[in-house]
Amino acid sequence: MTNWTLNGDRLIRLPPVDTKANYLAGFWRWVELLAADDYAGALEALHWPTTTDWTPEALRERITTFWGGGKPWSVVIPNERLIAVINDSAEFQPQNSEGWGWFLAQVPVTTEPADPKDDTIPLMGVASSFFVRPLGEHYVFEHEIFHL
Repeated sequence: MTNWTLNGDRLIRLPPVDTKANYLAGFWRWVELLAADDYAGALEALHWPTTTDWTPEALRERITTFWGGGKPWSVVIPNERLIAVINDSAEFQPQNSEGWGWFLAQVPVTTEPADPKDDTIPLMGVASSFFVRPLGEHYVFEHEIFHL
């Protein structure tokens, strides 16, 4: 039994404008949910055109164990400099003739989440890509894959 709602009211809705900045705004709203340990909300924030096998627990496990090691990993919102690095490296493709865009960015994770704004924390990224599709009067993210 799931405790989250597929395509619920928490769906991240973006203005229907194909810009990297617009896609990044939606991505950081999604990362904020992950950093708040709201993995159910993070799943609800994505559009799922059909059912999904993902559960909040499976999403947490995938992201927080991606890099392995002896210490647990946590999603964080880092300092502005590191956010700019993530933003600069994000990949963006506007809508194509089939009606979907594509976006890839690094979800920031660390083993030292107590002070995520500290520039010296060990910070890694879990690359996640999304299809960006129109839904009603908005664009929505559909999770594609986590990349190695």
